[in-house]
Amino acid sequence: MIYLYGDSHAYFSFKNLKLDYVDLHNDSITMFRIGRDNIIINFNKDRIQKNDIIILLYGEVDCRCHIQRQINLGKNEDDIINELVSNYFTTIKNNTSNLDIKIIIVGIIPPTKRNDYEILHGSIMHEFPFIGSDECRVRYTNKMNKLLEEFSIINNYIYFNPYSYYERLDGTLKFELSDKNVHLGDNLFFLENFIELYNKVGM
Repeated sequence: MIYLYGDSHAYFSFKNLKLDYVDLHNDSITMFRIGRDNIIINFNKDRIQKNDIIILLYGEVDCRCHIQRQINLGKNEDDIINELVSNYFTTIKNNTSNLDIKIIIVGIIPPTKRNDYEILHGSIMHEFPFIGSDECRVRYTNKMNKLLEEFSIINNYIYFNPYSYYERLDGTLKFELSDKNVHLGDNLFFLENFIELYNKVGM
């Protein structure tokens, strides 16, 4: 069985997947929270069986809100990102130890351009949901994805990130392929690439 954990992006990215899977995502959960609390939300080790697949997809909320907020408090950008990813993987290892399963770490979607969002939804009069410039959030996303890939290799996890298809030249999300918010809308390419991965690694 495939078990899907993550924030709302897990739902939107894997929506209509033509494989049997259990969607255990929980909206608005940050990678920071997963690492801080040493808990994968809705994860139950007792239900996992040999050869099951668990997919984890977190981090967009962190790149959109958390990282810049911490920088504004005087913390170093790279230290924040390294700590986020390191603690995230520690939580995954702590919760999946001694399980004979495949673990797939999904990369982070390109950030939504603030102007795209505001054209449809009006001016943001508060810091949520965007903290930091478009350029900064693109940089955070790229750094996070690089570390997610590196940590996946180190831990023998599978890293999956087909999101470059959804990027503009400036690194932001192609809004025409979005849900007109911050998620994927047209996820066909994402799903096709996941099925290809699924078949390739013999799942």
